[in-house]
Amino acid sequence: MFGIFAGCGSNNNNLLENKAISSVDLECRNQCTMRDGTPFIHREFKEEAELKLFTDAIQKAEKLPGILDYEVIFKMRVTFEDRTSKRFYLNISNTTDLQTGLLVEQSNSEQGFQISPKISERLREVIYNTKAS
Repeated sequence: MFGIFAGCGSNNNNLLENKAISSVDLECRNQCTMRDGTPFIHREFKEEAELKLFTDAIQKAEKLPGILDYEVIFKMRVTFEDRTSKRFYLNISNTTDLQTGLLVEQSNSEQGFQISPKISERLREVIYNTKAS
C-alpha cells in the first residue's frame, strides 16, 4: 500500500500528525448534491497524485481566526498507513469562481483552516472530475 508522507515542510500545521496517508474518503452531504451537482455520494481516493494533493491541501491549510459558522459540503476521512484515521469537514464548491477551501477537524469543529485558491482549484478538479476553463 502506497502512502504520501505528511512530514517535512515549514508551513505544516501538523493536522496529519506526520503520518502517511493511504486513502481519503469523501461523503457528500445534502448541501453539496443540491448546490453543486456532485456526481457521487461517497468516493474513495487512493491514487498517488490524489493523495499528494490532499496531503498538500491539509498540510498547507492556514488556521483561521475566530469561531466558524458554516454548512458542511463533505465529510472526509483520512486513513493513514498505520490504519488509524482522522475525520474532517471539507468545503470545496463546484465553481470556477476563485475560492478558498475550508478544512475543519471534526473533533474541533469551531476551528477552521483555509486552503489556498490554487490548491482549492486543483481539489475541485479532482473531486468533481472537471478541468479549469
